[in-house]
Amino acid sequence: MSLVYGPVKSWRLGRSIGIDPICMEPKVCTFNCIYCQLGRRGIVTEERSVFVKGDEMKDQLVSLLKKGVRADVITFSGTGEPTLAANLGELVALVNNVTGIPTAMLTNSSMLRNPEVRDAARRFDVLVVKLDASSESAYKAVNRPHPSMDHQKLLKGIELMREEFDGSFRLQLMFVSENLDEAPAIAELCEKIAPDLVYLNTPLRPSMTRPLSRREMHSIPRFFRKFQTRMVYDARPR
Repeated sequence: MSLVYGPVKSWRLGRSIGIDPICMEPKVCTFNCIYCQLGRRGIVTEERSVFVKGDEMKDQLVSLLKKGVRADVITFSGTGEPTLAANLGELVALVNNVTGIPTAMLTNSSMLRNPEVRDAARRFDVLVVKLDASSESAYKAVNRPHPSMDHQKLLKGIELMREEFDGSFRLQLMFVSENLDEAPAIAELCEKIAPDLVYLNTPLRPSMTRPLSRREMHSIPRFFRKFQTRMVYDARPR
């Protein structure tokens, strides 16, 4: 398993070097989403821990960059929820010290209510923040969060992060059949959050859940006319 990997082509962010601050199979996450590409197995927790050493990550990244690898962004993602890494702030600071490549993080938003997490997240240039539901019932059905978590805490964390973050703040909405009818209500929540960009996604990678068709996905953007959006089917080659 690679702590630093790529570059890979991301439909959201361009040519990306990936950093996995969890690096544990099958996954360690606060959610067990029905569409997770890592499968249903793994640890669902809200306890933050140090999973990887900063020096090891730095050495791997420097080694990759010395090979002349070029990238548009360095993205924290991987085998679980990156904000569960208790040393997340240290890791992104190390990246910022060795390269001028912009940094991004893909997060499921669940830990943003934690001030220490938000402090670390502010060090990124781009945040891609998940919002898959407008109600508690849809949240539990689609994201299957740790029992201590609820939808109102999730929304509060997103709103606080939006207020405190100076970089590019983006929402990613993952649609499947179980939350397709949530689109209008999610759009209303987006108005309060005011993201810089909204990604409209469905699980095209191997998943336990059927992705929505191109036609189904193209029924969604009309609810998000007030925002700049990017659709997974339009961003990926046919």
